[in-house]
Amino acid sequence: MPGLSLAVLICLPILIGLGIWQYQRWQWKQDILTEVDAAVSAPPLSDLSALAEAQADALPLDFRRIQLSGQAEGPVWYLYQPAGSIQWQPFRTVTANGQTALVGFPSIEDRLKQTAPVPEITGPRAGYVRRIRPRTGLSRWIGTDSNPAENRWFDINPGGAWLADAVYYIALDPVETDAADLPVRRPDIANNHVSYMLTWWSFAIILLIIYAILHSRAGRLSVR
Repeated sequence: MPGLSLAVLICLPILIGLGIWQYQRWQWKQDILTEVDAAVSAPPLSDLSALAEAQADALPLDFRRIQLSGQAEGPVWYLYQPAGSIQWQPFRTVTANGQTALVGFPSIEDRLKQTAPVPEITGPRAGYVRRIRPRTGLSRWIGTDSNPAENRWFDINPGGAWLADAVYYIALDPVETDAADLPVRRPDIANNHVSYMLTWWSFAIILLIIYAILHSRAGRLSVR
């Protein structure tokens, strides 16, 4: 059965490879979960200088609370946010104590975008440090492209267009002004890749079993 043998020869490495890929995805998710758990358990950062120091020390920062004050500067960028309706999250740079960071303000509805006031920092504010994760892989190729002319963006700081070398931004809380009063925000990140890995490898084993049964019925595996 050369056709069957060729199909098994092609499919078996694909199934094993998909299982290995899911194992790698599981490891990647575990690293993210470990980083987030350390960050949310840490005390709030006091200001942008403390954020810069923590970043220089390579400390876990994603979802860590932070106290913020400073001067909002430069243009406003609007990032698309799917939330049941078309909404846009305004971003600006904020500078304090010689440090500059990207800050995401509370989202606004599309119909209010043209009349919304320019977001400012008028006093102490609280928020969460968030890692900027650019689109990768397939989503990068099939996703909607940003339109700078219309100030419509679908990535945060694409290619450093907003702030050079920024890898984190601060998501401001809509109302809270004291970071110590912010609730610990631990995201629910699913990590089911081990079960996916076992599924692909199970398919590989089943394929081998079927292959062996067919050959056995044809008398090719009989012991003489």
